[in-house]
Amino acid sequence: MFFAILTLIVALVFRLLPLLLYKADYGVDHWYWKAYIETYKRDKQFPPVLPQYVLDEFQWYPPLFPLFIALLPVKVFNVLSQWIAIGIDLLRMIFLLFVVAWLSQGNMQAVCIAGLIYATTPILISYNIQLNPRGLGALFLDLLIVLVMYWYLLGGTDYLLIPVILLSGLILITHKMTTQIFWFLCLSTFIITLDYKFLLLVPVSVIAALLTSKGFYWKVLRAHWDIMTFWYRNWPWLQAHPIKESPVYGGDGYETPTTFHRKGWNGFVQHIRYMAGFNPAAWCLVVLLLLSFSVCNPDLTTKWIMGWMGISLLFVFLTVFIPQLKCLGAGYLYLYNATFPVALLWGFVFNRLPNNLIFNIILMIALLANVVAIVLFYRRLFNNKTQKIDADFLEVIDFLTNAPMGTVMCLPPQWYDVIAYKTNQPVLYGGHGYGFKLLEPVFPRLLIPMNEIVKRYGVRYLVSMEGYLTEGFQLELKDSKVFAFGIYSVYVLD
Repeated sequence: MFFAILTLIVALVFRLLPLLLYKADYGVDHWYWKAYIETYKRDKQFPPVLPQYVLDEFQWYPPLFPLFIALLPVKVFNVLSQWIAIGIDLLRMIFLLFVVAWLSQGNMQAVCIAGLIYATTPILISYNIQLNPRGLGALFLDLLIVLVMYWYLLGGTDYLLIPVILLSGLILITHKMTTQIFWFLCLSTFIITLDYKFLLLVPVSVIAALLTSKGFYWKVLRAHWDIMTFWYRNWPWLQAHPIKESPVYGGDGYETPTTFHRKGWNGFVQHIRYMAGFNPAAWCLVVLLLLSFSVCNPDLTTKWIMGWMGISLLFVFLTVFIPQLKCLGAGYLYLYNATFPVALLWGFVFNRLPNNLIFNIILMIALLANVVAIVLFYRRLFNNKTQKIDADFLEVIDFLTNAPMGTVMCLPPQWYDVIAYKTNQPVLYGGHGYGFKLLEPVFPRLLIPMNEIVKRYGVRYLVSMEGYLTEGFQLELKDSKVFAFGIYSVYVLD
């Protein structure tokens, strides 16, 4: 038990280090969720109206997470907002330790191995540094799959179907990407087992979501289709440079190194690097299973967990490499959902293996690779200028806060949410709920000239940084006043 508790402490330390070392606000989604929750608490209107986002029509995001967090007192929320995702992640880890202890009949070696793998998985540490609903959706999905496993394999009572149906609905009103992998798990399990109940869970989850949300899920579903069709048209420019890859300002065939879906060999290598770096232990486990399958003698429960992990990793590959599925989000993020079955299987399988030097080496490599990836994330965080707020950027925020009201344009776009939250200025952004057609002329790349953007949207300020704007683009700003704050600049366009 001491070592099980120690794994929780290790997990907490790794997750808090970025907040303690860099002492900087971090995360893009964090500021949107703060604005959503605080506006809802203040106005008592659902869904809240966020007029600062010029290119949003409605806030039709899955509502459970913000409504749940809104139950916290204002002072508690203000103090703990950057700790909430970490707390949910640790709850998920506690559930993992409980499941491993249950399935291994109290074997603490299995519990500790699973706990260490989960505690050091890089994608959990990098993503949960900001306020976000992904962890709550993942927790609901883990609970659901464990309940289904107990009911389907271990002879659980049919009354368990009630919480299964409830959880299926809660997933849909919590997080869209979790909904997508949940439905894929249902369809895949149906194909493997030919049991219609797994297929039936898809429409049942929709009905449960509609009933639980009093019909609001229909709007969420429309917004879900809205974002999918948007990225179906625009996935080649996910994380692209909005100017250099613009048909108006960019050069023919130019591809920014930051573009997620790069072409050719460079793109393939980048995807492999993402998949390996965000969850190294998952791929080490695949190697371990291939080497040990003949001696681990898996029972039905082990095969179920293998299927859970295998289907999750398959979905990662499909959404990364199949063009028609790239609209379902950056595929490596599904490694977040795969973490639970990966850690569970590490503890469950390793405990059954004979004491073998090769198997032990693979475990050590998995843990070492996890830690190395975490250190690389810390280094990247320290050098990042677009996703955290340093002293110079605080001056930008202070300038805009005290400036006359006017729409703010950000290049790069990662600053929109923090500027909207901290300055109360309207921003030329959206893409949170419903209204992606409004967003498309300016994101993920500029499809219309800057002078038309200024006229159409009433843009008054442009925030950028050294080396980001091209010379041709800057020529259109030559009549603007420029205020410099370190490497950052604010262009006043009127």
